[in-house]
Amino acid sequence: MIRFSRAPRVLALALALAFATAIAPGQLPGQSAPYVPTPDALVDTMLELAKAGAGDYVIDLGSGDGRIPIRAVSHYAARGAVGVEIDGELVRTAREHARAAGVEDRVRFVEGDLFDADVREATVVTVYLIPSMMAAVERKLRSELRPGTRIVVHDYPFPSWTAERYVEAESVEKIRATGQTDARFFLYRVPDATGRPRPGPAGPSP
Repeated sequence: MIRFSRAPRVLALALALAFATAIAPGQLPGQSAPYVPTPDALVDTMLELAKAGAGDYVIDLGSGDGRIPIRAVSHYAARGAVGVEIDGELVRTAREHARAAGVEDRVRFVEGDLFDADVREATVVTVYLIPSMMAAVERKLRSELRPGTRIVVHDYPFPSWTAERYVEAESVEKIRATGQTDARFFLYRVPDATGRPRPGPAGPSP
């Protein structure tokens, strides 16, 4: 079940404060977050919230087994996608999945720290990380992405950036990884110099 709504500022701030307290070791910039795969149905929720489509270039930060970049290209006609993942074994797995799906010519997986990743070409960015990383990720994306770029965040919102929309969804697959069925997704759009969001340089406008 999926429920779409505008994201009220009070909700975003309350969630950010709540999640900011959940800090665990090994979760600072330059280090990795635990791998928790996004169920396939929720991958679609993220890409649909971003309105990913032809002309989009999708970058997934913390791409795990590669399912989001592969899905973006194979089912949403994105012109290209990149997954950035610090775990070399997961990167190898993702590349195998891309070959099996026949999209290795349009999907690339980079082994490395997401904070060092070049995200400037992105029109859509997807993020499923942990609360203690989100402030640093927010700073990176707000400073490096072009105006109009859409960002979809799974579960843990940015601490100071107000989401344009949010979605609540449920998936029984998620309970195996997290012990719960519910998920939240937050849509952000990089503003222009005036502070107003605007359509991106490529891809459809939500």
